[in-house]
Amino acid sequence: MRKLTIKNFGPVSNAELELKAVNLLIGEQSIGKSTIAKLITIMTDIFSLNMVIRYGHTGWLDQLKTYGLDIYSKDDYHIQYEWKEKDIHLVLTITNKETSTSFTKGKTSITDVDKITHLLAGLKPIFHQDQFLNQLKSLMDNAKEKEPKELISSLQQLAFNSIYIPAERSFFSFFSKALPALNLVRESIPQNLLRFSLDYQNAKSAYSSYDSPLLNVSYEYDGSDDYFTDHVSKQKNKLSYASSGIQSTIPLLLVLQYAVNKREYSSFVIEEPETNLFPDKQVALLRHILKTVNNDGRTLTITTHSPYLLSALNNSLFAGLMINKYGKGIKKELAEIIDLDCCLTPEECSVYSLGESVNGKDLYSKSVVDSETGMIDSNALDGVSLLLSAEFNKLEDIFLAHNQ
Repeated sequence: MRKLTIKNFGPVSNAELELKAVNLLIGEQSIGKSTIAKLITIMTDIFSLNMVIRYGHTGWLDQLKTYGLDIYSKDDYHIQYEWKEKDIHLVLTITNKETSTSFTKGKTSITDVDKITHLLAGLKPIFHQDQFLNQLKSLMDNAKEKEPKELISSLQQLAFNSIYIPAERSFFSFFSKALPALNLVRESIPQNLLRFSLDYQNAKSAYSSYDSPLLNVSYEYDGSDDYFTDHVSKQKNKLSYASSGIQSTIPLLLVLQYAVNKREYSSFVIEEPETNLFPDKQVALLRHILKTVNNDGRTLTITTHSPYLLSALNNSLFAGLMINKYGKGIKKELAEIIDLDCCLTPEECSVYSLGESVNGKDLYSKSVVDSETGMIDSNALDGVSLLLSAEFNKLEDIFLAHNQ
């Protein structure tokens, strides 16, 4: 069980979210979806959590700076993160002045910071054990040859278990050749973007050729330039000449595959995966992400503006509920409609509508999963269409009045 409460932090006035295996945050622009997503990234990363617990408010301010959230550091905020796993119960409370930690193992309260961070580190999932140990050994063997900052950075890359995939992905495909140089100006670029840049560069090296039926293109990296080949026309061009949808989605697909197959990430936070994609491609991408991430104890958080993703997730819930009700015998029928790896249950999925203009004066976040049906509330699904329908009815009234 994971629960995040945020009060008066930047654009977020009062949000309470229960974080499950799959979490979707939907709302208008500039209401704090990215802010919440970045806080989730910090809280679901054991290395980041340990930095806050060990170094208190200084460690917390460092995390805010990493994600470009330090602009809100002087707000009169209150943030609480609660995490129960196995027999461990953590409550981390943070204000703009101090941090406090409550930690119990079983019925025993623990206050020693070294013990707490050690126990939390033991919860980090390791998906590729031999590879992880080999990378760690290589780092230690070559530690004397590395600058302290370089060594710390390399160790952090191994320690992180939460990845943040930003909405500004097309930047990284357009300026592909400049990616290695970003570290030279690291002080002026948020660390989370540099981290994604490094993952993208590593992903390109790991998958120098990548076929994407979803986008109807193939991708190639020759060590210098990125190219894409259209499946229909067979034409090959630089990735920087591709449509904005392809430029935005290729980095996401590559990093996602690299992060699952090569790294130890267990928490995936993805901003606006639907960017610049047609509705059917948005749905296909969401299902690709679910199939890739939604297994082996990994968690997924998505921010979106798209009602299509909301409807697609609702179909996943509907299919999951039918499996629970009618048993495995129905899977064959469902598989003809939706990939079974995309099926979800309400216990696995949280969906929140964000924004005061949507939810009322005192409620910033609202769960839109109906507790009785286990599916997304019809008002949330129909919100946009109802708005347009009401607008159309008013126009029709004017039309009819002028034609009498």
